[in-house]
Amino acid sequence: MKQQQHIAFKIAAIVLLLAVLMPSAVKFTHIFENHKHEVCTDYSTKHMHEINLECEFFKFKLNTQYYTILEDTKIIILDNYSKINATFYNFKYNHQQLSYSLRGPPFLV
Repeated sequence: MKQQQHIAFKIAAIVLLLAVLMPSAVKFTHIFENHKHEVCTDYSTKHMHEINLECEFFKFKLNTQYYTILEDTKIIILDNYSKINATFYNFKYNHQQLSYSLRGPPFLV
């Protein structure tokens, strides 16, 4: 029974590892192929591009193109003045001189 659980755990770990590493492996193999991807730099007009569905690169997109633009933020400064307590803690300790030293000699001189 324990042997079957151990084998099932190993198989589940391998499947999970493959599922996590598959997008990176596909992108890594795509680097060495001779595909050409054009980058659009024309931001002045709205236009559509053709998508090459034969390319495996677009199937595993890890990041999103959603970016938030923060609007004007106002900084609120609160005047939080508090009284500083200038009294010091006075530690009272009943010191007793021992006949022996609690500290050993230096280890490295």
